[in-house]
Amino acid sequence: MTGVDMDVNVATHRRLWLTTGWLTIAFVVLTFVGIIPQKAVTMGDKQASVRDALVTSSMSKTFAGYYVEFVAGLVFLAAMLLLARLLRGRGETTGWLASCISAAAIVYVAVSLATGGAAGAAAIYDGHHGASLATVTTVNDIRNVGYAISGGVAGLLVLAASGAGLTTRLLPRWLSYAGFVVGVVLIAAVPAVKAGAPQTMLWFLWLVVTGVVCLRRARVAHTQLGVSASPLTA
Repeated sequence: MTGVDMDVNVATHRRLWLTTGWLTIAFVVLTFVGIIPQKAVTMGDKQASVRDALVTSSMSKTFAGYYVEFVAGLVFLAAMLLLARLLRGRGETTGWLASCISAAAIVYVAVSLATGGAAGAAAIYDGHHGASLATVTTVNDIRNVGYAISGGVAGLLVLAASGAGLTTRLLPRWLSYAGFVVGVVLIAAVPAVKAGAPQTMLWFLWLVVTGVVCLRRARVAHTQLGVSASPLTA
């Protein structure tokens, strides 16, 4: 590999880490922006709470929030597929872990859009167009269950990313070890759907920290060929 080819490789690698970091952080920001106009309803809430959130609330504002979350899902998918590529390494083990990251990202987005987005939008639409409160509650419960399931899928993604990051040494050890804990908690907490899935705050925190780590990693140029380069500033 010539010096020019090495420089191009280094610059490309740096841009990929930067892109991964910004997209990951953007997903978290967009998700919380999308949640702002929505009124959450968990399983077992009182009828008054359900009516306030799904019947008398602003349908246009809630739909706007759902759309922002939809965009966030696309951003997340792009970020995690890129992270999987960066953590792939050369061995069969890291290749398998990278495949797990990609598969989990796809399933996470699919479940989130099908239940969290579609079922949630259907619940509030039906609530504003004459559906009974029992029907609206049932449809929204599908959203809640889907949300809990997506948390379990997120746990698999965190475990795979942590394993790949630890094996390739491309992520700090402390982040990988923290990821193992977060991943297990997310998977174990799936049955706690009635609690409103508060454990997902760990998921978002892990994503933010991972995004920051990716940005910091981009400050030093890397090649997957093991050739060290001089530090670059972002």
